[in-house]
Amino acid sequence: MHAASSRNARSASSIRAGSILIDLLLSLWIIALFLPLIPVIVNLLSRQDWLMRSAQDQIQLQQLRRLLLGSEQIDVSHDQLAFYAEGQNRRLVQSGNWLLVQPGTWIFFDQVISVQFEQRQDQIWMRLVSETGEWEAIIGDAQ
Repeated sequence: MHAASSRNARSASSIRAGSILIDLLLSLWIIALFLPLIPVIVNLLSRQDWLMRSAQDQIQLQQLRRLLLGSEQIDVSHDQLAFYAEGQNRRLVQSGNWLLVQPGTWIFFDQVISVQFEQRQDQIWMRLVSETGEWEAIIGDAQ
């Protein structure tokens, strides 16, 4: 009787060992199956972030255009834009990593590396280089 119980104990432990091996192989197979999808998922998430950032930049650009549309005495300098709006003289300048209106703390763009303003014929252009890319756009009409 003792030999039979010893055989049962050995077969139960070998069944457990086989089950663990099967579980391990199945886990490795699942990991190997999904491993190639990781770069695709990361790419999709970064693209979504880029799209959200691009949409936010377009909204801020429209707000800047609206502000300048109601402004007077716009003076274009290489690194800043001076104008008269809302009853006071204001400047659009880069301060640190922000493009903001002074006086005040109205931030239009963040993560700004550099900004340049230029008057081309009757239009005011802005070239913005940020951590997410660079672009150039018309921001208003020269008066």
